[in-house]
Amino acid sequence: MKLPDDQLQRLALHSAFGFHLIAKWMAGRSDVDPEIRDRLSVHIAALDGVLSANGHDWIRDEIEGTEEALHSR
Repeated sequence: MKLPDDQLQRLALHSAFGFHLIAKWMAGRSDVDPEIRDRLSVHIAALDGVLSANGHDWIRDEIEGTEEALHSR
């Protein structure tokens, strides 16, 4: 599938935000395997870096909060 750059960027952003919502939901659960929590945290940190580097730092506090919640249980 070949998408124009603007649509590819929109798809990437929506995918990242969707992933964040799933990780945030999983961070609030006590039945998530610790290894999964750690792996989600690594991916969330990577998303935070990429989003911030590309001008989407407005969501940084929320993403960092999700990352902290993944480590808290």
